[in-house]
Amino acid sequence: MPEKTPFYLKKWYFDGVDADGRAIIAYSATLRWHGIRVPYTGYLYLKEPGVCLSGNRFRQVTRPVSAENQIGWQDKGFRLQGQWDAASPAIRTRLYEGPEGYLDWHCLHPAAYCRIELGQERPITGMGYVECLEMTFPPWQLGLRELRWGRFAHAEFPVVWIDWKGELNRRWVFGRERLLTNATVTDALIALPEAGLNLHLEHPVVIEQREKLGEITRSLAAYLPGIDRLTPLRFLKSKETKWLSQGTLLGPGKPERQGLVIHELVTF
Repeated sequence: MPEKTPFYLKKWYFDGVDADGRAIIAYSATLRWHGIRVPYTGYLYLKEPGVCLSGNRFRQVTRPVSAENQIGWQDKGFRLQGQWDAASPAIRTRLYEGPEGYLDWHCLHPAAYCRIELGQERPITGMGYVECLEMTFPPWQLGLRELRWGRFAHAEFPVVWIDWKGELNRRWVFGRERLLTNATVTDALIALPEAGLNLHLEHPVVIEQREKLGEITRSLAAYLPGIDRLTPLRFLKSKETKWLSQGTLLGPGKPERQGLVIHELVTF
């Protein structure tokens, strides 16, 4: 962890879906602000369309345990534990570097075979995904107006995308571990002309829709006094929507590949 920057965020993201359309998303993060460290853990459980359970807290977090091609993580407080076995190679890139600091993206499992347990719920077994972000400056300094992110965790051809619009207009779309050029990203279609493929996103189910970043920042103010006053209003009022969609990857002369896709849109 860099010790010379006043701001440092390390955020783990885990997910998994099963054949019944149930999904779990979990977060484990640590934020340091002017020497004060705050841990955060949260989860979303899409039990069925229209029914999403959630929990979060600012307490001790458990670090993931990594072995060769495998990541395990648990949170005893939420009775949540999971294991992800890699189905594709990792992707790592620096999304931003400037006078403010840097943002590194570690997509450790673009596609993984997973098993996730939450309390007394039936375990989720299927395809999942794991990533970790490291950031050394407050995220509102990126000046984003829209952020799109998503993952198609298919063992044969995983697709992951990050699309920024605002003061910085940047886009990364990976097919397998390869960065694909000239790709286009919408909420319904990821076009991959370099690979001769299109990923269609259909029948979206809302996982969550809320002003999540603002809610978390206001809660953080109890541990980091003043952070809510320093945060721009448009960041506090940003709207985040997450979906679970049916994904179909198609291309002339290519095999059809299907899977469930988790994707999101954040507007600032």
